[in-house]
Amino acid sequence: MSTPPDQLSQVHAAHSRILALLTTLPPESVSVVEQFVQFVHVQAQQGQPVAIVTDHETRVSFRYPTIPVSAAVLDGLIGLVPPVGGDALADAEALYDVG
Repeated sequence: MSTPPDQLSQVHAAHSRILALLTTLPPESVSVVEQFVQFVHVQAQQGQPVAIVTDHETRVSFRYPTIPVSAAVLDGLIGLVPPVGGDALADAEALYDVG
């Protein structure tokens, strides 16, 4: 299956815009962009849909893209923060209780 010429030219134009933006970023930001592109690549390989904003006039600058993922992705977050008592007030008081 071949890509239509108009879609191919849009892809090339997007590549050019992205490269122009990348050249102005500090090195630490480039690594963040690379991680994001890897994330999007994995999502595409898994067949996950990507929400695309087509109305450029209503687009807010620097808005983060929303990519739908399954709830199972949250399982990887379990255990990142040590468990606390479950009582927010008591936990906050314990943090500031100086003996």
